[in-house]
Amino acid sequence: LLNVCKKSVFRSLVSGMHDFNFADLEQITEYKGGYSPDDPVIRTFWEVVQELELGLKKKFLCFLTGSDRIPIHGIHSIKIIIQKVKDNSRLPVAHTCFNLLDLPPYANKEMLKEKLLLAIKNTEGFGLV
Repeated sequence: LLNVCKKSVFRSLVSGMHDFNFADLEQITEYKGGYSPDDPVIRTFWEVVQELELGLKKKFLCFLTGSDRIPIHGIHSIKIIIQKVKDNSRLPVAHTCFNLLDLPPYANKEMLKEKLLLAIKNTEGFGLV
């Protein structure tokens, strides 16, 4: 296998893909607890995520899944779930084993962005490389 694969292909097989379209992440996400794709909080959430610079987007992915990379089979091979939790005073909480995000229904975009950034900037993942 080592003789057949290029170094970059082998690295992707072992550690996942670095590049992907973050809009695809929104498309594959499921919702629970009263959220739906059309919920104003969810629309605002995806606006905030799409506006992040690439480094923070990868940090968000690490916060949510435990890795800043996508499996070699692509983003459609993972399942992301966002569920509503009631306490607006809490930060978003990620359950990395399940790719599950507990997201309170924050009152506005500024609060959502502030709480999300605080959560993702203070996380550690399970990266292999």
